[in-house]
Amino acid sequence: MTRFSARAPRARRSALPLVFLAAAGSAARAQQFQHQAGLLPGAVVWTEGVECADVDGDGDLDVFFADGDGFNAPSTKRQNVLLINQFVPTGVLTFTDESVARLGVHTSNAKAVVTCDVNGDGWIDALFCNAWDTDTPFLYINQGPANPGVFTLESAARGLTAAMSSGGAQFGDLDDDGDPDLLINDAYLGTAARRPKVYFNNGAGVFSNSTSAISAAPTKTAQMDTQLVDVDNDWDLDFVGLCRAANGGTNHYLLLNNGAGTFGSAPLTIPSNSASTYEGEVGDLDGDNDIDLFLVSSSGFAEGAIRNNLVPNGALSLTAQATLVDGNDDNEIALLDYDVDGDYDVIVGSLSNTRETFWTNNGAGAFTNAGAGVITAQTDSTLDLAVADLDNDGRYDLVTGQGESGNFTNKVYRNTGAVDTRKPVVTALDSPAFVLPAGPFKVHAKIRDQVLDDGVNYVKASARYVIRTTNAVPQGSSIDLAGLSNPSLSISAGDGVVWQNNLAAPQTITFTNAPYDHSLPTLAQSQTFETALVHPGIYSYVVQPAGFAGTITVAGSDTAVAGTHSGGQLYRFSMPDNVGGAGLVLHYELVFTDWAGNTRVTAPLSISLRDCSIATYCTAKTNSLGCVPQITTSGTPNTTASSGFTITASNVLNQKNGLFFYGVNGQTAQPFDGGTLCVVGPHIRTTLINSGGSVLGSDCSGAFALDFNTYMAGVTPITFSVGTTVDGQFWSRDPADPFATNITGGIHFGLCQ
Repeated sequence: MTRFSARAPRARRSALPLVFLAAAGSAARAQQFQHQAGLLPGAVVWTEGVECADVDGDGDLDVFFADGDGFNAPSTKRQNVLLINQFVPTGVLTFTDESVARLGVHTSNAKAVVTCDVNGDGWIDALFCNAWDTDTPFLYINQGPANPGVFTLESAARGLTAAMSSGGAQFGDLDDDGDPDLLINDAYLGTAARRPKVYFNNGAGVFSNSTSAISAAPTKTAQMDTQLVDVDNDWDLDFVGLCRAANGGTNHYLLLNNGAGTFGSAPLTIPSNSASTYEGEVGDLDGDNDIDLFLVSSSGFAEGAIRNNLVPNGALSLTAQATLVDGNDDNEIALLDYDVDGDYDVIVGSLSNTRETFWTNNGAGAFTNAGAGVITAQTDSTLDLAVADLDNDGRYDLVTGQGESGNFTNKVYRNTGAVDTRKPVVTALDSPAFVLPAGPFKVHAKIRDQVLDDGVNYVKASARYVIRTTNAVPQGSSIDLAGLSNPSLSISAGDGVVWQNNLAAPQTITFTNAPYDHSLPTLAQSQTFETALVHPGIYSYVVQPAGFAGTITVAGSDTAVAGTHSGGQLYRFSMPDNVGGAGLVLHYELVFTDWAGNTRVTAPLSISLRDCSIATYCTAKTNSLGCVPQITTSGTPNTTASSGFTITASNVLNQKNGLFFYGVNGQTAQPFDGGTLCVVGPHIRTTLINSGGSVLGSDCSGAFALDFNTYMAGVTPITFSVGTTVDGQFWSRDPADPFATNITGGIHFGLCQ
């Protein structure tokens, strides 16, 4: 029931002939989703889960099935299933059952299958969730280039040693370290209440169980669906867990991630009163850039959406929408923009209806039943479905898994509707204003595309970047009555281009060669706008409404790195430093390509590379009472803040005068009055301050404190700017010392904004 990711999307191969098995009956041809009878080989047995992924790297999507009999108690174990798609290279959509040849002989009470590249070798691995404590989860590792799409079962070697009763899982980067972790539920139907389990990945595909990460979760029974998604828009993956039971307090899980992969209770519950929820989906259903929910059996057996009010309210709250008129007992949800209008519609895999149900979204999260004309009617009991473009024609097809009520024939429905021509939409960017020049440079992005099915969206991502080590003067072109002053510019990758509008009317610059077809901010009269182009090539643009056209030729080179799919709609990019820490600014762009080959490139983005670190160094002088002063800080050095960065010297003599002295030319270690001078001159001294502490006697209860932000905001001997690095020490009187002085170790900090 839950999935994470497929192998990298491939552009459609229109050169190959599209050949299909005939749909059953002339009536079926009227449907957009046409049943392809007899397409799937293999044993006809109880199937609970289905997942599509390109396991052999040939550019088409293969199919896993999780088979195993039993509703709320174990029955016959079944072979784990892998069907290999033969569309590439034959051009004919057919499948071969290669389960034993590629997985080995392994049977289980499997209730779900999820896929992900767990060890970072570029090849899809697979996890089968097994119920009723009859087995551990089965983790299959792809042998990669040596044997593409051939797997070895490595559960124990990879840290999955405990038998579980699991019906769902998802891989996701819970701690934002760039590798996929695992959250797996552990109380399937008929199993006593337990907590789900969290396993952290060590980066090489070896997992370790963390009970503390999920200790805030209440114990629940009948855990069915696992979703990892950023519910509260704080750029980490939260946990939505749906249960088919009336569990105490609230039926379902909603746990918020603290950013390090530890889940705490949310301040609200999921508003659903049904004890029959097998499945839900999470995605932005109303176009406001927060995550909503859609549940089967949200109320009784009726489906329904749950709106997230985080946008625009600013606070997380969930409101159940009116349930939809559908009394069927249903098991599965997937989000698919089947009418290609730019919003998520909903597919319900029905247990009791004669066909799967399509709910059409109006773009604002209101749904209407699409009726009988969308998909071929079939009398079966769908327990799971997957959305996948099986024939690389740019249309997402359906694969359904059948079980429970007798007709166990799994099915494929070919989509004959509109081709997906929509690019992924970037809905949010998380990019720091400045970072340390040593890198790596980490950014995040959220997207929306045509599919979101338990975390699967078939979108690959990359970043392209250039690090500038000098401050080059940008080339310019003014928009004049006679046209562009420089219509043809030539620059190097990472160089800047600036436009100035000298016309009375506002003008907008739009790049016109795909995938670079975005617009820059509109320029009013006399306004300028500067951007830096990253990727080498020739860029064409137009200025509207003036109608002027220009080109920019970009030479040189950039660096490309793959992005990682953290989970849900969230992506992570880590760009290593490649200029030895000498960078001044990072220019980058993000690239997203879906399975149909539609590519979105962001407008160029920039991050200032500044040393904003804080560190202590050098050796403090022991004072006449044998105390060693300590220098510490709190807050952030900021050139625009009037307060908030305090430098403190503690463990110094009480009731003595002292001062902070600093320099901007680096560090040293020179003998000074029996101690160490840690700052390269010239030295700048602040005004005298008193250490305070005990008013009687002599001890080390004194302390000096200086808010350096307040100091910078006043009258100073130098002008501070972002990127300046400062080194300093506290000096103070020590009458019993031979030199009558004491001195702390050094503090180093960079100025940020």
